[in-house]
Amino acid sequence: MSELASYRLSDFILFTATAYYRQFELYNQAIWPLHIVAIVFALLIFYALWAKKVWSGRLIALILVICWVWVAVAFLYQRFYQIHVVADWYALGFVLQAGLITWHGVIRNQFTHFVRNQLGIIICSGLLFVAIIFYPFKTYISGRSWIQFEMFALAPDPTVLATLAILFFCNASVVLYVIPIIWILISSMTLSVM
Repeated sequence: MSELASYRLSDFILFTATAYYRQFELYNQAIWPLHIVAIVFALLIFYALWAKKVWSGRLIALILVICWVWVAVAFLYQRFYQIHVVADWYALGFVLQAGLITWHGVIRNQFTHFVRNQLGIIICSGLLFVAIIFYPFKTYISGRSWIQFEMFALAPDPTVLATLAILFFCNASVVLYVIPIIWILISSMTLSVM
């Protein structure tokens, strides 16, 4: 029993930082030019949040559904599973989140109650800026190869951060926060021990 206490979180991570970031490099090379589609998605979200039209909530939700399903299948299930044995469970969580967003955002159109107070708008805008604009440049700051960048709609972390910002901005149902928060905890723990 005392042996169990000797384990650290890093003992359960079966890959190195080099292998982890190499997955992003191979993935980015394989899916090019879908990065342009991701930029268009981000611009559409910015426009929908700014315009606040009748259709804005459904458009935002539909884009998020596409992003979550894409990340689940194309990255977590097909790529990340090669180095992480539970990545298929992560993919299942992402598909479940896409289903929740479909129900609450597309079908029930609940992404229409936008934040009105100044502090909420600043926090949501800041988080969205970090997820969509800053996150790809994190690669340069950390000294990794530019091709290893992570981008909203294509990689898990920036997609989850952008989703949280949008959920805050749209005053979304509490149930929609559970999977993104769990992912942030898992990802933070993984990145902290690599």
